[in-house]
Amino acid sequence: MLLCLTASHRSHDFTLLESLSGGAGAVLAESLLAGDDVAGGIVLGTCNRFEVYLDAAPEAVGALASQAAPLSLLTGEDAARHLFAVAAGLESVVVGEPEIAGQVRRALNTAEASATATPLLSRVFSDALATRRNVRERTGLGSARPSLIRLALDLASHRVTDWPAMKVLLVGTGRYASSCIEALRDRGVSAITVWSPSGRGHDFGARRGLDQVSGHAVAAAASRADVIVCCTTSSELVIGPELLEGACPVTAHAAAQCPVGHPEVGERHRVVIDLGLPRNVDPAVADLPGVELLDLEAIKLHAPLQHLAVADDAEAMVRQAAAAHADDAQQIGPAVAALRSHVTDTLEAEIGRIRHRYDEATADAAEAALRHFAGVLLHKPSVRARELARSGRRDEFVDGLHAVFGIDRPA
Repeated sequence: MLLCLTASHRSHDFTLLESLSGGAGAVLAESLLAGDDVAGGIVLGTCNRFEVYLDAAPEAVGALASQAAPLSLLTGEDAARHLFAVAAGLESVVVGEPEIAGQVRRALNTAEASATATPLLSRVFSDALATRRNVRERTGLGSARPSLIRLALDLASHRVTDWPAMKVLLVGTGRYASSCIEALRDRGVSAITVWSPSGRGHDFGARRGLDQVSGHAVAAAASRADVIVCCTTSSELVIGPELLEGACPVTAHAAAQCPVGHPEVGERHRVVIDLGLPRNVDPAVADLPGVELLDLEAIKLHAPLQHLAVADDAEAMVRQAAAAHADDAQQIGPAVAALRSHVTDTLEAEIGRIRHRYDEATADAAEAALRHFAGVLLHKPSVRARELARSGRRDEFVDGLHAVFGIDRPA
């Protein structure tokens, strides 16, 4: 059955979310997936949520919920409905934000590549993404490209009256950095300098026609910047008071300190936007004269209410899609399970023969490849089974299993 263990900005504090995104979540997910009663799992981590979706035996629910405390537990149709709402952007800090769909898709792709996505999990994630597309097309939710960075820039506008004149330092070169650049350029900002604290995004700026700094040049760029936007995946703080006051950063890639002097700031105002989870910016920067810090907690407090009619329509579509998904699973689930059992039995027999004929290292490599291949092989028939069930042609799939594989009709 489908389980969802979840912690998000709606139900848990940011201290826990920081801990889960900083490495504790990976340890927890690995522990959950190692359970004997767990067939597979998909981890969905974003800047305001950490969730693990599991395909697990019903009798394991209590133990898994206890193991994952204080995460909240959802099961069956409730878990599917929650995922559908997440993918549609209804559970985001900014309702309808477009980035979440890509994050859901990447979580599914990662799990399929590592062979932890079972047919049940692949099916519910695929249905969630399809529902998201339907919601956007029919309600327009998300079509205005709302996002955390756009909301943060809106909030910063009470201090920034002339965006085209602003000098911006963008800290981070990951996937979300591109969205930040797009949002800044939409406001007319052209003076954008990029810093990659990890040192891995050395050509990120060049590809986008932007200046990029590293080492000693970072302090000068930070001193000149009117706005600093941080969106790295670093588990450590990368911006602190000392950097804004003129000292060079100390990182794994720039170990030397290089005081460049303290700039004369006068009545100058600066805005620091921290979109990182764990946080990228030391909260102490807010104590500096003329510096305003907007972090995820502050942004959440100002998240705007959406048009109620649009949100209501989207939520109704999510409920209907989740119910349809549950009906499909009930109708076709036993047949898909029978096919999966047939393939698994054949797989285990072949793995047994390999282990009798080859050394352990060769057998381990072959087993990993075969298990991945089996997952890929089962994906398309599982999707096709769902499509047939929706169109009232379940019996065609069941009869096909019997004719091709000799699998008896499920009860």
